[in-house]
Formats: sequence, C-alpha cells, structure tokens
Amino acid sequence: MRQMLAGGLAVLSSLYLIAAAPRPVVAGDPGRGEALFAASSCQGCHGKGAMGATSPSLLGPDWRHGGDPVSLARSIREGFPPQMLPMGGHELTNQQIDDIIAFLKSRAASLTPEERLRAAQNRPQGAPKGVVHSAVENFRVEVLTNVSAPYALAFLPGGSILISETGGAVRQFVGGKLLPDPVIDAPKGDIAGMKQWFRRANLSIAVHPDYARNGWVYLLTARTATGATPDGLPLIATIHRGRISKGRWVDETRILEFPAQTTDSLRMKFDAQGFLYVGTPFSNKDYAGGGEHEPAQDLSRPDGKILRIRDDGSVPQDNPFVAAAGAYPYVWSYGHREPSGLTFDRSGELWNVEDGPRGGDEFNHVRKGRNYGWPVITWGHRYDAVAVASNTEHEGMEQPVVSWAPSPAVSDVEWYDGAAFPRWRGSFFVGSFKQRDLFRVTVEGDRATLVETVLHNVDRIRDIATGPDGLVYFITDSGDLMRLVPAARRH
Repeated sequence: MRQMLAGGLAVLSSLYLIAAAPRPVVAGDPGRGEALFAASSCQGCHGKGAMGATSPSLLGPDWRHGGDPVSLARSIREGFPPQMLPMGGHELTNQQIDDIIAFLKSRAASLTPEERLRAAQNRPQGAPKGVVHSAVENFRVEVLTNVSAPYALAFLPGGSILISETGGAVRQFVGGKLLPDPVIDAPKGDIAGMKQWFRRANLSIAVHPDYARNGWVYLLTARTATGATPDGLPLIATIHRGRISKGRWVDETRILEFPAQTTDSLRMKFDAQGFLYVGTPFSNKDYAGGGEHEPAQDLSRPDGKILRIRDDGSVPQDNPFVAAAGAYPYVWSYGHREPSGLTFDRSGELWNVEDGPRGGDEFNHVRKGRNYGWPVITWGHRYDAVAVASNTEHEGMEQPVVSWAPSPAVSDVEWYDGAAFPRWRGSFFVGSFKQRDLFRVTVEGDRATLVETVLHNVDRIRDIATGPDGLVYFITDSGDLMRLVPAARRH
C-alpha cells in the first residue's frame, strides 16, 4: 500500500538536515493550500488534513527540519536526499508553497484536543519499555545502535552485522558496537538524475551461505540509466560481489545489471543452495482493471518479477523460462507488484510479502514459474477516487496466503527457526511501514492460522533478520537497529 510519497513534505521522515535559504514569504491562502495538499500525493502519505498516515502528522509540534515558514518552504521545494524528492516531483511557485504552509499552520492552530491526540498517535512511539507480552512469548526490545537511512542488514557467521545505507555507505556492527567508519571502497550507486520519489543509491545486502569458505558479500546498487533502456525503465540496478578485508571492500565484480522502475522492493535473499533471489517492482499505482499485457505479466521484462541467479551472475539452467522464446532467463515467478520481502522456510520453500495498491498487501507462497496476478488481479484499489472494480481471481493466477485490508504497507518477511524463542519457531515475522507494526504469521500449508501483532507503532520497519544467537533483529527507517530478547534474559 506504499503509495509514492511526496518527499518535500516528508519533513519528519528524513534524516538529513539542510539549512533553509532566505526567501521572501508572501501571504498564503489556506483554502488553496488545502486543495493543493489534497490533490497531490501528500495526503496519501501524511493523511487527510495532514493528520498522519504512512508518514507522521505535519502539524507539529516536532519538526525535524524546522516549523517556521522559511524552513517549511525549503522542505517542500528541496526535499532531503537521498530519500525524498520535492512535493510532486515538480516545481511549485512561491505562492503555491506559501498556500500549503498557510494550510498547515491554520490546520495546526485549529486542532481540537481529540485531533491533537490522534495526530500524536500517528507518530512512531519507538521501542516499548519493559516486557512485551505476545500470544506465546514474552520479550523486551533493545536498541543497539543508529545509522543513517538504512535499507538492509545481513549477518556474518560470527554475529557481526553488515548494514547498507541508502546514501551509499556499508556499515559494520561488530562486537556490540557500530564501527565509526564505513567500509572503504564499497560499491556505491548514484542518485544523480533520479526522478523517483525515493532516491536510493544502495539497497539490499546479502551474505553468501558458504561465506565461511568463500567470504563473498553481495550488494545491490542503483543509478540513473544513461539513455533509454530496452524496456524504457529509468534506472539500472547492479549486483556487486566482493569481500570485506580489514574494513575495505576488495575483489569487486559486477555480476549482473538489469533495468528497474524504482528503488523500491529490490530485495536480495540467498537460499541454502547458493542461488540468489531478487524481487523487482513494477507498481502501476493507478490500477485500471485488467492488465494482461502490462510489464509484470511480460516474461521478456525483468520488472514485476522475482529473479533467480547463480552466485556468479549466470543463469540457472533449471529456471522455468530458460527455454521460452524471448523470455528474460532469470525469471523465477511473475505478476508481482512490489515484492519487498523474501524468505525461505525450513524446507527451502520461498515466501514473500508485497505491497498492494491502497489495500491488497500480500503474503505469498512463491513457487517456480507461477503467476501472482498483478495487475490483472488484486485485492487493492486505486489511490484516487476513480471507481474501478478490482478483479480478485483469474484462471492460472495465484491467491495470497494473507491479504491485508486495510493495508499496513508490508516491508519485509523473515522465517523464524531460532532457539531463543522456542514457541515462535515455524513462524513468519512481517514488518510494515504505514502501521509501523511487527506481525507474526503462522500457516498450515497455504492457509494462515494466525496473524498476530507482536509490536505496534514502533517505527517504519525496513528489514528483519534472525541472528546466529536466535534473536529477532530489525532495522527502521529512522536508523535504529533493534532486537527482541526473551523477557527472562538478564542484561
């Protein structure tokens, strides 16, 4: 349900401070500003009346980059790289900006006590204090460190953690401490020229399952395509393979490049046999009904798919469409919208979560060669008010194991088989952006038997992983690395 966000207004979500430049402030009209706000995707992110939704309320009193008119104008016009673009991705006049600011100020001044409480509830609450009681396990939440705009984390066998930052750095968390310096010479994408709502240089990071023998680390980066790609997509995604030696990235190889639509949902995950799987998005946010010829249904294209790759970048010859004329040979499954999380269960079966359009977030059991329906079928709806019936079933297309309505904006999924929480073994943990929740899902076959909210309104959860110690780790868009520990565990 992760609608394209209006970056310039996401002043509470960004992690980068940019000083506001002087500019003349003209009288704004709150009525015009309200109409502008509602007509843009700002409202889809920050909620009706700027009360908060996927992102926090814009009505204060907390402003990461300042709540005065000059600071707000800079936020709206400039955004805050690497995550956010200006509102609507286009230029606004000074008058339009001042109209929006006037609307925000007028709205904040007229809030009732009930609305102030609701706006406060739309702000992330962070790690809860004390013991949290779930259905079958009691635990505490520990905050380990904070980094800048993270995308993914990956464990090394000894328990050290690698963290990719969207700005282009690779960080190391070793022996319970964040090393002060990023990995030297690590690959870095480039946000220059990106027109997407989210501008990310570095994305997913993964460690080879045979790392103890070969030392391979994989990093996915993005850059703007120079000239048109064969599929007309604006970005190039690159999968790098290298090693980290004494804090330096060495033995660099680019094993695969492919065109991509956005820097969303580009998640990598290894199976136990050493095959690398990558989810690729094609969101078509304005679902129109139908879509048999859309990119996610087109086997010749890499977008809207889950790809399967050998660890050296070559094509596995048992991929399902290798022999199909014109098909992109890496395709493992298709008909995906935003496959933002991938995981493997005890049997080696692949599962994913993906964002639907305004509803229809999915948890799927992903099988070789299957079609997961987007955009022919969906349980979601358009973001605007246009009435289009959603087709929910079609012959030859898979149904989700779980479909969320309303959408929490799912982010990642992790199969749990650790020893620290024995009664959680065999569960899936699912993170979310909009609700900022952590869910636990249990299944029998392809039927969900439990969807439990383990944590509520913590923060936008970006990535989840199980540590070698059997604890559940996750990282948030605010940069906090957290973990769940048994309540009885002594500090």
